[in-house]
Amino acid sequence: MVVECVRRSWETYRKNTISFIIAELISLVITGMIALVGVWIVFNSIGISSLMDLYNLELLVRKIVSILPLLTELAISLVFFFIAGVVRAFMNAGLYGMAAESLRGRIKVDMMFQSTKNFGFKGIISSMIVGIIAFVLFMILVIGLNVFFPLTGGMIGFVIFFLIILTFSLVYPGIVVDGLSSTKAIQESFSVSKKNYFEILGLLLFYALMSLVALIPLIGIFIFCFVIAPMMRISLVFFYKRKK
Repeated sequence: MVVECVRRSWETYRKNTISFIIAELISLVITGMIALVGVWIVFNSIGISSLMDLYNLELLVRKIVSILPLLTELAISLVFFFIAGVVRAFMNAGLYGMAAESLRGRIKVDMMFQSTKNFGFKGIISSMIVGIIAFVLFMILVIGLNVFFPLTGGMIGFVIFFLIILTFSLVYPGIVVDGLSSTKAIQESFSVSKKNYFEILGLLLFYALMSLVALIPLIGIFIFCFVIAPMMRISLVFFYKRKK
């Protein structure tokens, strides 16, 4: 099933390469600009005026120490990071909608805007619910185990965390394919993933390994954003449609 999902996603991606790249670029630019405001506020509050300052370790440490009285600026920057995350969750519905439609044939970029309009708010709500669940699990499994068993406990906890959280990977496919509500999509994702656990695990591990391409200087991040990420969304939608 993993091989079939990857093969189908590649064939579908090749037919709609330009549309996927443009849609991903629009999403990244919009959310990136919002997040950059937060980054600028952080850097400006600690007196870092250029990227070269980041390579001066002594200066960086001194600036970070000086940030303590400037918690207000940090709070404002966190607001922008949160907004960027919300916007990304909103637009992810459009990207998954494109993935679903691409399995039927050729698509255009306006499909992203149509799917975002139809499913965006469900995407936000479901992402927030999953985010809260993930945060609680992370605190219990990773942080909690690391307190009692330093390093080893944290590593084991992270593995367990990953094995549990992957059951929520079919939430967006449930929303865009069947029009499920946020809570129903989460329940359906868990149900389908549980029944086909090792197959979804294999699929996500494959894309996790493929994501290492992002470590390649300069070109790696572009390959990840404009090839790997769209293919993964197509694979997850295809998997959901076959296994639901």
